[in-house]
Amino acid sequence: MDSGRKRTARGTGKSGSGRGKAVIRKATVADAEAIATIHVRTWQTAYAEIFPAEFLANLSLERRIAAWREQLENNPGLTFIAEESGLVTGWVSGGLSIDADAAGVSEVQAIYVLPEYWDKGVGAELMQTIEQALPPSHTTTLWVLRDNQRALRFYEKLGYTADGVEEELERGGVKRWKIRLRKRLAVAA
Repeated sequence: MDSGRKRTARGTGKSGSGRGKAVIRKATVADAEAIATIHVRTWQTAYAEIFPAEFLANLSLERRIAAWREQLENNPGLTFIAEESGLVTGWVSGGLSIDADAAGVSEVQAIYVLPEYWDKGVGAELMQTIEQALPPSHTTTLWVLRDNQRALRFYEKLGYTADGVEEELERGGVKRWKIRLRKRLAVAA
């Protein structure tokens, strides 16, 4: 019997082939657990050298699931997931920027892909989807940790460049800098 839950590669060490093209679709409340699981697992992997191990080990999957359920029920906005053979492999969300100096500018708010699906095109597919779905704007922005060199290289390949705006972020008692990246989008006339 199908419980309505989406499969994730949580803790199994197994993944799909990564060779098939992912199916990208809008997220629903039924995806909350998969989105939260990817969120936590990706933080624990991507930020292993950036934030304290204890902080990452204590990220609450239950709180993240509850937050995603609430968001997807009340204000789903633009959140998309990537699925391959029924396995949710990544997600992306976006909307209008809330930055004071970026009125009317679109923003990619977050993107996370299961580590075993990195370098398989899932992230690029999700970015293309969100860029096309964002409110019409000539520019989109996103924030990334300065220390996250892997993500910086990924965004640079997609045409994003630093715009000079930085903010301090504290997690797990550690302060790090995040930088804002910007990309000019082709807007249909």
